[in-house]
Amino acid sequence: MSEANQKVNQMGEGNSLYKDPSVMFGNRMQDLEIDLRNFLLMLWRRKLLILAVMVISLALVFVFVNMVQPRYSAKALIMIENKSDPAPELRALISSMRVDTTLILSEAEVLKSRTLAAKVIDRLDLLNDPEFNPRIQVGKSRAIDSILAPKSESEDSRFKALSVYDQERETSLNLMSGEMGVVIDRFLRNITARPIPGSFVLQIEYTSEDPKKAALIANTIVDTYIDQRLETKFKATQKLTEWLDKRLDGLRTQVRESEAAVERYRSENNLVVGARVEVTAQQLSELNSQLVMAKAQEAEASARLDQIKGWIKNPENIETTSEAINSRIIQNLKLEESSIRRNISELSSVYGEQHPRMINARSELADLRNKMRSEMEVVADTLAAELNVAKARVAALEAGLDEIENLKQKENKASIKLRELARESDSSQMIFDTFLETYKKSDDQEALQEAEARVISYATVPRGASYPNKPLFLSLTAAASFFLGIAIALLLEKLDNAYRTSSQLETQNGYPCFGVIPEVEKLGSGPIGDYILSKPASNVAESVRTLRMVLNLRSNDPAERPKVVTITSSLPSEGKTTLSSWMARIAAKSGEKVIVVDCDLRRPNLHNAFGVRPDNTIVEFLTGKADLDEVIKRDDSSGAHVIYARSVPNNALDLISKDRMRKLIASLRKAYDLVILDSPACLAVSDARVLATHSDQTLYAVSWDDTPREVVGAGVKQFADFGYGALAFVLTNVDIKRHSKYGYGDAVYYYSRYKEYYNN
Repeated sequence: MSEANQKVNQMGEGNSLYKDPSVMFGNRMQDLEIDLRNFLLMLWRRKLLILAVMVISLALVFVFVNMVQPRYSAKALIMIENKSDPAPELRALISSMRVDTTLILSEAEVLKSRTLAAKVIDRLDLLNDPEFNPRIQVGKSRAIDSILAPKSESEDSRFKALSVYDQERETSLNLMSGEMGVVIDRFLRNITARPIPGSFVLQIEYTSEDPKKAALIANTIVDTYIDQRLETKFKATQKLTEWLDKRLDGLRTQVRESEAAVERYRSENNLVVGARVEVTAQQLSELNSQLVMAKAQEAEASARLDQIKGWIKNPENIETTSEAINSRIIQNLKLEESSIRRNISELSSVYGEQHPRMINARSELADLRNKMRSEMEVVADTLAAELNVAKARVAALEAGLDEIENLKQKENKASIKLRELARESDSSQMIFDTFLETYKKSDDQEALQEAEARVISYATVPRGASYPNKPLFLSLTAAASFFLGIAIALLLEKLDNAYRTSSQLETQNGYPCFGVIPEVEKLGSGPIGDYILSKPASNVAESVRTLRMVLNLRSNDPAERPKVVTITSSLPSEGKTTLSSWMARIAAKSGEKVIVVDCDLRRPNLHNAFGVRPDNTIVEFLTGKADLDEVIKRDDSSGAHVIYARSVPNNALDLISKDRMRKLIASLRKAYDLVILDSPACLAVSDARVLATHSDQTLYAVSWDDTPREVVGAGVKQFADFGYGALAFVLTNVDIKRHSKYGYGDAVYYYSRYKEYYNN
């Protein structure tokens, strides 16, 4: 690797920041972010454009608002109320809506309905108004003019006079077809009904070309709306009353029929209210009592008969029989038995069992008992007869009780049906009474009907036009045109395809910018290269000195400072040759040993910058026709050495690529402190890339506000393609006045602010 290439690579390491693709991408992304300062500077640069856009827009809008037909808006206010609810009997029959936001919004739509609009149009005869009916000529409308005629009231009075609340006309209108439909459509375009937030108030706004007409129509709308609400309520109540009247007639007939059915059923079933029912119940109770007594007697007789029959079988128990006690014969026989038993007891103590007296005594006792048995059988027959009688009585009572119970059951069944008919009759009567009460309430409701809405503010004649609102239009136009101007300015900035600042060059291309060279303001009659000699204290000379200082500061070691510098550009006429001559003379004036070589063998121009006509050039040296001493010329004004060139377009690249050229640059590097190679434009030919490989640093001249960005990018890419890193930009031909006006914050911006430092 050659010494020059090594130095290029070493110096390229210092520019690695600009070669790193990630850093370059990051810089490009930062360019997309909004920089407030750059944005404000852009506004300052484009202030005249923005101001022109605003002035033109305001002028157009001003002409528009003065030519357009003014329109006037009148506003009226209505409050929706809910003062009274229907009676409890009518709540199920009459709708009663609670006032809420939904109801308010619904009423706003009612105010904008076609039905209400048709009524207002009919009241004011707007069919004959040319503002609403395009078929009517302007001179023929008299309906509104007659209403809007001057009133006798004072101007300070409320505009309630414009209300036609008391005017009523009934008409049949077809709201959807023909001329009326067109008028309604035009009418509804100008009406606005909206609720006032946080209240039950509706604002009705109407817009018209005539301020008085606008107020009149707004007031007519609210009055018609209230009339319509009353009319709707009256119709609903009237319809309810008619329905109740018909229903009452039917209920009255139903009550009569149900009462007649009750009486007819009672008569057919011989049902007497109250007394008959009580008699039947009393009879049933008495029969039950008698039956209980009869059964008791029957049981008693049966028990007595059983006792007698038991004694007959067992005469020893006769003394316990109640019938025996009650019978005198049996009592006497009992006494005789007792006497015979005593006698037998006495005889047994004296005589034996077979004694005749004992036998007679026992025989008497046996006869006595037979008599007692016979007497008890008679008593038993009597008791049997009594028992039969008791049984017959019980049977008779049971038969009577069954008859009474059957009758009671029939009466109960009939009573159930009767009560059912009675309940139906009572129900019909109750329904009738309820409907009759509701009917009376509906009459009272109809008499006390209210609109439940009231006008809290009638519209007054507007003093100023609502459209067009000139202050609003102009202020909005000013704001919109301002932002439009900004948008246009931003668009122009984006479409601006040239470089104006060093930061733009660095950000978009990834290489540093070492210098910014102002444009020469006044050039004398001499060559352009003499400018810095004639004006060494100018800002141009100072900018070239700054560029030379930047090159020297690239390394702290003087031996490693760039000694061979190639100056190129994208296109011709970007100031690279002028910059080469200026830099050579400035460096020579500073005491450095400098040589500048014109390497443009197609369009050489360095001799024009120095104002000479050379005889021997670098072409003669490279072809071997002249020695180096013969081609090196001295600039007497500055002391710099110069090698000029002449045009040889056919073999220019061959000469530049020769080994003799490489050796020339190497020998010059050893002999001079600074070697400047003025190369041709890099996009036109490849000479600059060849020379860059022999150089320590390449300066890429870009003409301010002239060279397209794509062209610069294409030129830089040629160096980046073969890995060349020692590349830096120089922004040339900078217009200081325009640059300072635009507010760019680089070195040239301050050249204009500190003019006392320079002598141009």
